[in-house]
Amino acid sequence: FNITHSGKAVVSTQSTGFLYSLVYLILAILHMIYCPFFPKNRDNSYTLAPIFYWLSRWLLNITIEAECTEHLESYTGGYILCPNHQSSLDTMCIARIWPHRAIILMKRSLLYVPFFGWAAYLSGHEFITRKSGASSEVRDHMNIINERIKIERLRVCVFPEGTRNKAFDGKMLPFKKGGFHMAQQCQAPIVPVVIYIPPSLYDGRKWIFNSGTIRMKVLEPVSTVGLTPENVSELTNTVQEKMQETLDQLRKAE
Repeated sequence: FNITHSGKAVVSTQSTGFLYSLVYLILAILHMIYCPFFPKNRDNSYTLAPIFYWLSRWLLNITIEAECTEHLESYTGGYILCPNHQSSLDTMCIARIWPHRAIILMKRSLLYVPFFGWAAYLSGHEFITRKSGASSEVRDHMNIINERIKIERLRVCVFPEGTRNKAFDGKMLPFKKGGFHMAQQCQAPIVPVVIYIPPSLYDGRKWIFNSGTIRMKVLEPVSTVGLTPENVSELTNTVQEKMQETLDQLRKAE
């Protein structure tokens, strides 16, 4: 442990990293024990997400302050959950607010990550192939997911940046349009989620990983009713601008 200038004890960077990996491992094992009884049930992660958050809070002394979470249930149908992506800590943040009937859209390579991939598969999350030449397969798969959004009122979590932003400069990466095309095709709203992880808590470039407080805010759902494929670029830019503005506000309020 380290002692801050205020006298508060915080977990050291090395200890925090190890404990966070341990939390992931415990969560994966819990999924592999629980989920076979309800294989690929869309609410498996909803059931287990609070355990992930409270384990992280207890072991790592990391608190997540979430604002405006009422927007997650203000629409009873399916929607696209759209969070920014700073680090692996984002999954803990999403666990803090995980809604009913929600899954994550992941790249297929994650399916083969030991423990994590197995747990995600059993939880009903979807894996998309990105390799070239697989466009027909991906299109068919996406059509199935789109139908589930409409019929099962599924909430699909898509990280629009596509990968973690390792710059830690407070700017989001350019948004990819896949999730926005899904929303338009289903005429389902987009629910943006902005996560701010202070660099004093986590900065991968400087090997900083301490306890502290993460702030996040759920924005009002963005309607896609009446939009056509030609509107997707404008929709993407509008959502990114709103999310970047909110991220700047969270940074300034630190």
